[in-house]
Amino acid sequence: MPAPQSPRRREILDAAVVVLAGHGLKGLTHRGIDREAGLPEGSSSAYFRSRAALQQAVAEHLSDQLVQDVAALSDTLAAGDHSVGRAVRETGSLFRRWLAHPEVVLARLELTLAATRDPELAATMAGWRAELVELVRRTLEAGGHADDATRAATVVAALDGVLLAALQRPARQRAAFLRSSLELLLGSLAEPPDPA
Repeated sequence: MPAPQSPRRREILDAAVVVLAGHGLKGLTHRGIDREAGLPEGSSSAYFRSRAALQQAVAEHLSDQLVQDVAALSDTLAAGDHSVGRAVRETGSLFRRWLAHPEVVLARLELTLAATRDPELAATMAGWRAELVELVRRTLEAGGHADDATRAATVVAALDGVLLAALQRPARQRAAFLRSSLELLLGSLAEPPDPA
């Protein structure tokens, strides 16, 4: 579990997520964050001296939030029946919550792209993804699937794609798209693997 943050630091990082989601990485400035948070100019730079430090802190902040959400989903799925319908409902519920306030998803996508050009950011994002894959691997194992990290990594990648595709649809179409996509994806996990 991450170390607790001061309320001001959390306020700055939450504002940074909104700025990043709305204006992209180029718009992520100390001044823009201070404005979004309603703080005096210079407040965010007192916590994060450089742009790189700011990006790294936002990546860690987002990672902590997303891993906590997925860990809660994993615990919920491991505790009950392991039906596909239940997995679709619970996963869909989490995705709908994320899509109702898409700033976290959009900011994560911005940082994921930036990580392809920034080794330090890439290491943070890779660590976050490894945590997600491990959570999914344990959830699949609890559901009776063989311990398979490759399968778990594929599920994470596929769910990421479903989430992105849902984000690109009009809000009124998202729930139906999520339901059908998750039924197809998670239903395919319930089928025995092809022996060939």
